[in-house]
Amino acid sequence: MTVMRIVFCGSGDFGLPTLRALVAGPHEIAGVITQPARRAGRGGRPRPTPVAAAAEELHLPARPVEDVNAPAVVADLAALGADLMLVADFGQMIRKPARRACRLRAYNLHGSVLPALRGAAPVNWAIIRGLSETGVTVFRLIGRMDAGAIFARRATAIDPSETAEELRARLADLGVEAVDETLAGLAAGRTDGEPQDDSAATFAPLLSKADGVIDFAADAVTIRNLVHGTWPWPGARARYVAPSGKACDAILARAAAHPGDAGGPPGTIAADGTIATGGGRLEVLAIKPAGKRLMAWRDFVNGYRAGPGARFDSVAR
Repeated sequence: MTVMRIVFCGSGDFGLPTLRALVAGPHEIAGVITQPARRAGRGGRPRPTPVAAAAEELHLPARPVEDVNAPAVVADLAALGADLMLVADFGQMIRKPARRACRLRAYNLHGSVLPALRGAAPVNWAIIRGLSETGVTVFRLIGRMDAGAIFARRATAIDPSETAEELRARLADLGVEAVDETLAGLAAGRTDGEPQDDSAATFAPLLSKADGVIDFAADAVTIRNLVHGTWPWPGARARYVAPSGKACDAILARAAAHPGDAGGPPGTIAADGTIATGGGRLEVLAIKPAGKRLMAWRDFVNGYRAGPGARFDSVAR
């Protein structure tokens, strides 16, 4: 096999299985580009990106850059003499000069089966929209968002019980196979990918806190999908109101949907602990009250007296 020199460009944890596989494989990492450390936590100390931390562990030099498109950064990329740039969960738009700094250009590992779910949050929206299947795609970066030619795809079923956090981890592992196929093809001289059908494209925009607001007039399956698709951020949010009138905001973290009679007005809590919706009942399995730890629903019921006479309301967007 022809050994490829690769610039790995990433920040978040989605690309970590691929980075580790590349280090263990036959190809050579010419450099690692990542976002700068950001202040986080109560102390506000700078925290390196997951890719920067992994690069240090793997004894790879990682370069944090504020703008990968800055002329000095592009010049340094070109000086590496790499065959290609592999991008995964980076967080910056990579423009033409940076894409052309490597001989075979730049390729991106994306968390959907393109052209479906182009955009920043494909894993979340796959669950929120109730898709039964999703996957990963490696495509060549071009000027339009997630629209370049495809070099490898892998698909997988979505389990109704899994959260976006869990699905994202599975897709990150699946991405290793797609990247391996892409690199093998490029090394063999297959540089023409499969064009995307733009007419079939759907979009998965960046989530906001407003996207997590629960409307209990929706059906139970739709609410469950929102709960799982927005965990851990922004979280599916609602306001719990006790029989006494005391209220607190909470994030529902995991739930199951039960079709059939709702058993009461949307948002009301039945004797069995399920919540009435606009279609069926929602069984909450895990919940995080504001300022508290994540807890099992039974613990919440006992501590907050969540039974008949209590309810959940929507919070303001």
